[in-house]
Amino acid sequence: MKKWYSVALFNLVVLALLGLMLRYKINFPLPFLQQENLLHAHSHFAFNGWVSFLLQLLILEEFTDDYKRSPKFWDGFFVVSTFVNYAMIISFAWVGYAGVSIVLSTAALWLSYAFVYKIYKSLQVTERKKISTLFIKGSLFFLLLSSLGPYVLAILMVTKSGDAYSLHNSLYFFLHFQYNGWFTFAVMAFLFKKLEVVKSYNVNDARRFFMLLLVTCVPSYFFTALFHHRPFLVTIIIVITALLQMGALYYLWRMLYKSRKTVFENLPVIIKWIYSLAVSAFILKILLQFFSVQPQLAQIAFGFRPVIIGYLHLIFLAFISMYLIGFLADKKIISLNYKITVIGLVTFAAGIIINEALLAIQGFAAIYYLFLPGLNLFLFANTFILVTGAILLFISAQRSSV
Repeated sequence: MKKWYSVALFNLVVLALLGLMLRYKINFPLPFLQQENLLHAHSHFAFNGWVSFLLQLLILEEFTDDYKRSPKFWDGFFVVSTFVNYAMIISFAWVGYAGVSIVLSTAALWLSYAFVYKIYKSLQVTERKKISTLFIKGSLFFLLLSSLGPYVLAILMVTKSGDAYSLHNSLYFFLHFQYNGWFTFAVMAFLFKKLEVVKSYNVNDARRFFMLLLVTCVPSYFFTALFHHRPFLVTIIIVITALLQMGALYYLWRMLYKSRKTVFENLPVIIKWIYSLAVSAFILKILLQFFSVQPQLAQIAFGFRPVIIGYLHLIFLAFISMYLIGFLADKKIISLNYKITVIGLVTFAAGIIINEALLAIQGFAAIYYLFLPGLNLFLFANTFILVTGAILLFISAQRSSV
């Protein structure tokens, strides 16, 4: 499977380069590409070519032994997936949402259905009651649920029956259950698999955390949904959801605190720092959702594009991508025996932190109607740091697989 991990990290390089092109076009002319089309190419590849591709590999290896039983199927699956992912870059970048792009994005959804079916059948029976496996089941369920969003969006666009609110809500249905469902639950599965092997592990706390995260995932969609006039009942649901999520955060913090000297103590310092930054980003995400219960803050959070972009990058880069890269180093897919690995990890992590800081400044500037044109140049320059870090990690994976 090592070759597919190399493909995943190469996809990260491509994703970083697409981000570089986006930032370049914001600051300088690039007339042969439309910004919106390039953004669609970048976002589809981010979801399918980077995070989902890597999550599929890690779930296949960590929670099943199906690759050993069906190597031809899985090699074929990842070949087709790679073809679809790169074809989507070309189609979306050049023509945007057109017939071929819709066919390819639909194919990506169907591939995810095949993955869910095959993985669910392959989950080890002896492990099915473990909390980590429950997180995998949850992640697969939310992956399926998220796919309803694109279908509804497509119907609204074809029939031209949707207003701005319904179009927004169908898009954010997909985004919510990808970010907070599929991505988050899969990452938590890897984290809890580490926690389950130590004496300090408290299965009751783990079950409470899982259940609270599970029951709040669906209603937390209302944090991002838009209403012409938000019903009072929805406000009550949002408040209860925010409080339950804070309860989940308490149980997670208690488990991590108790296991800090057993699970993470013997890890290399760089991996501990990356895990810590990723978990901190998750904690910040929950806190931001909690404070957005206040209607005026919610209007600020989802009424300004820079704020939304900063929030999505917080989850996608600082939490999900940071944890997965740390996990690859933990699994020695990228070996710390090579100096280039440490440099790559530090560079990429630094790029993420700087990116989040700049996006936060841009978000606050937008709230106060301040125009800071230099920020876009800084964001463009920082993308070179992300590209460099991604390239170094890819080279590390190549060396580690030798």
